[in-house]
Amino acid sequence: MKWIYKNNTDKIILYRNNTWQPNDEISVPYPVPLSLGLTCIQEGESPDPVLFHDDFIISAGEQEIINLASPLISHNVALTILCMTTNSGVECRFNSSNNKPIPIDARGFQQVIAWELCSKIFLHNPTDNEVHISVSAIEVVS
Repeated sequence: MKWIYKNNTDKIILYRNNTWQPNDEISVPYPVPLSLGLTCIQEGESPDPVLFHDDFIISAGEQEIINLASPLISHNVALTILCMTTNSGVECRFNSSNNKPIPIDARGFQQVIAWELCSKIFLHNPTDNEVHISVSAIEVVS
């Protein structure tokens, strides 16, 4: 269910890609700040900023493919990939298993990145041992 806000002022109110003319009612998929001066006509569900979180054990030579949920408000994702196995790591590729790999070791990977660039994550274990990996993706509104 979406949020519905009404502009009860005599001014135009702009927020993100929405424009409320005086007396306009617009539905949006997220709450807006009270400081805008809009009147909430209907409260919706608050979007979950966590697009993905899981821990994996990837066997030697195996690959794990992760599909991130689409963000609702922005297109930016705080992506964290942690290798919890010491003296080991994985290769990470975004959107295609043929793209250049990023080696992920005990230092991990933490970056804010556009969702379109990381909507599909390929984690490959090139080692001879199983690797424990933790992946989380959280929507970031800038």
